[in-house]
Amino acid sequence: MEQNQTDAIQPYRWMVLALTSACFLFTFIVRFTWPPLIPVVVPILKMNMSDAGAFMSAFYLGYVITQIPAGILGDRFGVRLLLAGSLVLEGITTFAMGSIDGYGAGFALRVATGLGAGAVYAAASRALMEWFPPKERGTAFGILLCAPSAGILVSSMAVPPLNTAFGWDSVFQIVGIATIVVGIAVYFMLRASQQAKTSGGVFDGFKVVFGNKNILFTAMAGFFLMWVELGTATWTFAHIKKLGFSLGMAGTVMTFYGVGGLLGPFVSGWISDRIGHRKQLLMISLLVIAPVTVIFGSQTTITSLTIWGFIFGFTSYVANPHLTILISEFAGKQFAATANGTSNFFFQMASMIGPWILGWSLDVTGNFTVVWWLMAAGPVLAALLLIPVNTANVAD
Repeated sequence: MEQNQTDAIQPYRWMVLALTSACFLFTFIVRFTWPPLIPVVVPILKMNMSDAGAFMSAFYLGYVITQIPAGILGDRFGVRLLLAGSLVLEGITTFAMGSIDGYGAGFALRVATGLGAGAVYAAASRALMEWFPPKERGTAFGILLCAPSAGILVSSMAVPPLNTAFGWDSVFQIVGIATIVVGIAVYFMLRASQQAKTSGGVFDGFKVVFGNKNILFTAMAGFFLMWVELGTATWTFAHIKKLGFSLGMAGTVMTFYGVGGLLGPFVSGWISDRIGHRKQLLMISLLVIAPVTVIFGSQTTITSLTIWGFIFGFTSYVANPHLTILISEFAGKQFAATANGTSNFFFQMASMIGPWILGWSLDVTGNFTVVWWLMAAGPVLAALLLIPVNTANVAD
C-alpha cells in the first residue's frame, strides 16, 4: 500500500520542479532588473559607477545573510512557507525601488530584496533532492539552474522596452507585483514530501558540511564560478554602451547570452544523468569558460558580441547543475538545504564583492579589458580547487 501511494504522487515531482524553478527565476529577475537600468538611472540619481555596482553588492549583502539560516529552516521545517514568504518580500522591496530618490534608499531596499531571495536556493535544492531520484537529478537540477540565465534573458528582453514605455520607476513596480503573485501561487500550490522535515539537532547539518572536505572544496570552486557569472551580468550592458551601441543592442547581446545559458545547464544535466562523471564535466566546463570570457570581452561589433555572447552563456552555465548536485549528494537528502545554503553563502561572497571591485577597476583604469581578465581568472582557480574532491562515495 505504501509503495502504491509513493508511485501515485511521483508525477507531482514535475509540479515541484516548476514551482521551485519559478521561485528561483524570480530571484534573478529582481536582481537583474537593475543592470539594464544603470545607464539610465545613474545620471538621474547623480551616482557614479562604483555606486551602481554597489547596488548589486547590496543585494548580495542581504542574500548571503539568509543563506545559512534558510538552509537550517528548510531542513527542519520544510520549504513551502519559506519559498512563498521569500518571494513576497522580494516583490514588496522591488516595487518600492520605483520610489527611490537617491543612493541611500536604493541601497537599503536592495539589501532587503537580497534577504528575501537568499532563502530560495537552499529550499529549492532540498525540494528536488526529496522528490527526484538520483538518475533524474541532473535533468531536474539542470532545469532549476536555467533560472540564472533565464533571469538575465527575461530582464534583458523586458526591461529596456518597459523602461521606454513606462519609465524606470514603473519597471521596478511591474517586476515587484509579478514576484508577489508567484509567491502567493507557491504558497497555495506547493506541498511537502514525506521527507519534508529533518530530525535531530538544529546544527547537526554543520557537522556534515564542515566535516566534509568535498563540500568545502566544491563550495570554494563555486565562489570563483560565481565571480565570472555575476560579473558578466552586472557589467556587460555598461561595456557595450561604452563601445558606442544602444541599450537595446546591448539587450540583444544579453538575450543571446541568456539563451545560451538556458541551454547549457539543461543539456549538461541531461548528459550527466546518462554518463555520470559530474566532477569531470564540471572541471572541463570551468576550463573552457576562462578563454571564452576574454574572447567575448575583446569583441567590438554587435554581430561578434552576439555570437560570442551565445557561446559565453552556454559555456558559463554548463557548470551550474553539477556543482549543486555534488554538494547535495555529498550532504544527502537530510541536510541538502543546510549544505546548499552554507555553500551558497561562500558562492555569493563573490557576488557581493565582485561587482564593487570590478566597478572600482573601471573607475581607476577606465578600461573594460581589465574587467574581463579579472573575471576569467575565476573559473581557472575553481577547476584547481576541484582536484582533491572525491566523488567515490555520495549519499542518496
